Amino acid sequence: MNLSPAQLLAALRTSGFSLPTWGKVHDQATSQFVQYSADRLTYVLQQSVLAYLDNPPRDEEGMTKFLTVLAGRQVGKSLVVEYGLYPHVAYNPGWDHVCIADNRARADYLHKRVHNLHEFWDEQVRAPTIKVRESRQLTFDNAFGGKMRVLSAEDGNVGIGQSPDSFHASECAFWPDFSDAMFKINPSIRNRANARVVFECTPWLVGDDWHDHCIEAKAGTGRHTYLFCPFWDGKLNRRKWPKDWALENDEIRLLEKYGPFGLRKEHLAFRRSVMRDDDEIRKYPEKFAVFYPFDDISCWLSNSICVIPESHLLRHLDTVARYTEIKGDFRIYDSPDPRGRYVIGVDPCGHAMRDHASFQVLEVLEDSVDQVAVFSGNTDPNVFARLLFDTGVKYNMAEIAIESNGVGQGIITLLKEWGYPKLVYEAQGKPGLTTTAKSLDKMLSHLVTDLEKRLYLRDHVTVTQLRGYKNDKRIEESAQLELIRGAPNKRRRERHHWDAVSALLIANEVSRTVGYGRRDKFLIRPSEATQFSGDITYSQLQRRLLQDRTQAKKGERDRRFKEALGHAD
Repeated sequence: MNLSPAQLLAALRTSGFSLPTWGKVHDQATSQFVQYSADRLTYVLQQSVLAYLDNPPRDEEGMTKFLTVLAGRQVGKSLVVEYGLYPHVAYNPGWDHVCIADNRARADYLHKRVHNLHEFWDEQVRAPTIKVRESRQLTFDNAFGGKMRVLSAEDGNVGIGQSPDSFHASECAFWPDFSDAMFKINPSIRNRANARVVFECTPWLVGDDWHDHCIEAKAGTGRHTYLFCPFWDGKLNRRKWPKDWALENDEIRLLEKYGPFGLRKEHLAFRRSVMRDDDEIRKYPEKFAVFYPFDDISCWLSNSICVIPESHLLRHLDTVARYTEIKGDFRIYDSPDPRGRYVIGVDPCGHAMRDHASFQVLEVLEDSVDQVAVFSGNTDPNVFARLLFDTGVKYNMAEIAIESNGVGQGIITLLKEWGYPKLVYEAQGKPGLTTTAKSLDKMLSHLVTDLEKRLYLRDHVTVTQLRGYKNDKRIEESAQLELIRGAPNKRRRERHHWDAVSALLIANEVSRTVGYGRRDKFLIRPSEATQFSGDITYSQLQRRLLQDRTQAKKGERDRRFKEALGHAD
């Protein structure tokens, strides 16, 4: 390798080049030390992490974004971060790297693996180290590099007072108090324009701190960026599918749903082997999708502190669009129908701290209520009011119900000044709806009931928030109390974890009081009516049309499923 000193140094500092060239690691499949390859264990995950460490994306101010990795077990997500940062620490004088693991045992393990990487690094280019008294620390000669430390989240106030160039939070869901620890650590990385920061873990409980963090990262809040990899990204998570095996019903459904995204019979064979060998997963099969996720929505384990029954959300999990990015704050799922009846529930925003808002657009049919559009995001109240006005007009002058407590009065005033004709009034001369503890309990009860049969959701943000909803709307602090305090209570979740649910509570409640528009989504057209002859009633005609269209849709689904099975063979 004929490189000038400057070229060699640049190559050594680039993880994607130096690790495969000079690094040897302990191979999970063979238990031998082998030359590192980012493709040995995963298809996407390890390549993506190394690409981030070498060239992290930046925000509008030029500051590096912080990467959150959500993936299953045994894909090397913790080790690849430490391996990838070793070249940066070893060949950048003064570089300070801190890793915090969930417990001391994992901290010891990660440090041992990094120490092995250093020992087996090519001697011709290996940076010299110096002895230190601290445990779990690799310190390089100051002329060559910096230091790597692996700490345990079990130790009190861990990471406080540091100012790292790179920070790695490992197995975040299992920290004693992830939210509190990061509240104390964030000031040390917030102003570091070039810091590499990686959070990683498997899925765990719905509504816990790690779940909330992943929602923020997926939405791109602040400096966050996000990577999810399903379990079949791991090359070890597959087994041979014997020719005499037949697909079971649940496996057929999984192939139909995830086959287009990479799931194969070999991965289902791995699933069978795990369920056979793991007592816990054999007893509770739903835990397989937690440790080996199919998608990043249904992979979270039900949490007893969440108030929406998981059973009421299962059918909605099957309908939300999977493997799609959150395309902005305003998401439209169905265009307005000229005959449709629409309602909009609004959780408003103000100019101060309470700056997250949402509205839900529902179409009220005879036998169902369909979610057709959702806004949830951080915006200026005037912009929000204009978007709300325009959306109401677009959806056939929808009836708009705005929470009138506090900042809602400003939105109501703007819509009245602009002449919006269909504001919902809770009493004569009193536009909007006042939410109280009593009314919120009533609305929540109605929502839980309607989620089971009447309401149909399509928005993955809404469904995700419902899975983690902790009755936040009922226990939130008033804007006045936050102003007195000077800051929101850090132990309470910010509104963007449940703003879509708040709007849905209001929209669903109003949908119970208005008439429906279209009889159903299969209203006849004149051209269709001429296809039938004889003495046939309107209801019979509707059923006939519905059956024909259902058969057509089933035929299309069967065709796509056969294609998926063909890929799987």
